Amino acid sequence: MLGYTATCGQQEIIGLVLKPECKRLIISCMTRYGKTRFVAIGLLTLIYNTMVEFQSKPKRILIIAPTREQTSILRGYISELIANNSKLAKLLDEPNRSSPQRLRTEMSKQRLTFKNGWELITLTAFAGENEADPAPNLMGHGGDIIVIDEACLIRQTVYTSRISRMLGDDAANSKLIIIMNPWNKLNFAYTAWQDPAFTKIKIDWRQALSEGRTTQAYLDEQKALLTPYEWTVLYESEFAEESKDTLIRHDWIERAIKRGQDHNSIQLSGTPRLVHGLDVAEQGADKTIITDALTDGVCYQIVRQQWIRSRETMPCANEVSQKIAKKDVIQVDSIGVGAGVHSRLVELGYKAVSIRVSEAATADKERFLNQKSQRYWLLRGLFEQDKISIPNEPTLKSQLSQMRYEITSAGKIKIIDPQGKSPDYADSLMLTLQLKSYDLPFMFAF
Repeated sequence: MLGYTATCGQQEIIGLVLKPECKRLIISCMTRYGKTRFVAIGLLTLIYNTMVEFQSKPKRILIIAPTREQTSILRGYISELIANNSKLAKLLDEPNRSSPQRLRTEMSKQRLTFKNGWELITLTAFAGENEADPAPNLMGHGGDIIVIDEACLIRQTVYTSRISRMLGDDAANSKLIIIMNPWNKLNFAYTAWQDPAFTKIKIDWRQALSEGRTTQAYLDEQKALLTPYEWTVLYESEFAEESKDTLIRHDWIERAIKRGQDHNSIQLSGTPRLVHGLDVAEQGADKTIITDALTDGVCYQIVRQQWIRSRETMPCANEVSQKIAKKDVIQVDSIGVGAGVHSRLVELGYKAVSIRVSEAATADKERFLNQKSQRYWLLRGLFEQDKISIPNEPTLKSQLSQMRYEITSAGKIKIIDPQGKSPDYADSLMLTLQLKSYDLPFMFAF
């Protein structure tokens, strides 16, 4: 009916979405395999079949994802399928639905209604900052079929206190479909994966390759680019063990990226200030990176990261000066060659602050080995507490996910760089953080 040629794995997805006896379904497939699209095909086929068979009881389908952008992916597939199929378009409970403009308007709505009484509603599960009342926008909704996309990026508390209750009083007969990339084991998706009540679909790169959904050249390229952890999750489709000494968990990073794509998810109070962090390259393959961040002193919106190509002190400082305003604070790692760049920026009249991360911590000196560990621990907290948004920069993501920490024999936190290499993008991000008012000699204390 929909004109798609499905592989064996994709046919299995559609079949289990349609199967009445399958009340609990969890799907883990290689990234870009098409799992979300074929869940959408299954849902629309189900709605169409009930119309043809004149089943009397209408049902409500709820589609839930961590952010508006992710929710719109599944809804976008559904909209595309309806718009391109006259049989499906005629199912919509909307006058003048044959009008292309009217159809586009209908497709953009959060709620779609069909002539057989079925409803399809899209919702976001963003938790916000109020732990006592997570995802309040999910309140009051219940459904017969609940589809959770990118499930591993949704907090456990949101699922427990909100989503699990949306199955209603007749939960045993409601259908729950979980779509995921298996980022970590500390969430409800991992529990569901272990639950024998769930039917499981697992499709890794080997099956995708055999079905013609990818190529060996592409897989080789991705394996060279990704960390072992990312490869295991995205292409082996398996839950990977994050090391106990991981500084910033991968799911925290993913949530921060999604917040960066959803511009209203981080609310800054008062008048946000633009600050910059500059990590100056020492030698070799290291890069000089400048990070721009908006902050109210509590939350951070990372606006962008830029590569400063000039290697010598004066040209580097001059290039940096072209990218910032004199009223903004720029925090520079002033150890080694960074000291010269900092001095030059001060000469030029910029509000450059010298940061020496190898020196003693400015607070909790019994806890932190140096300012680097102090600053990175603050950064860890921002990610864990959902108080930071970052751009989808692959190098930054990779460096952050590889950062480790250890407790020294003196009981102090020490930061370990990935594979002994200076993480230029991560360090530049870390340098934007303000610890105390003395980091900001030209501004009011936060």
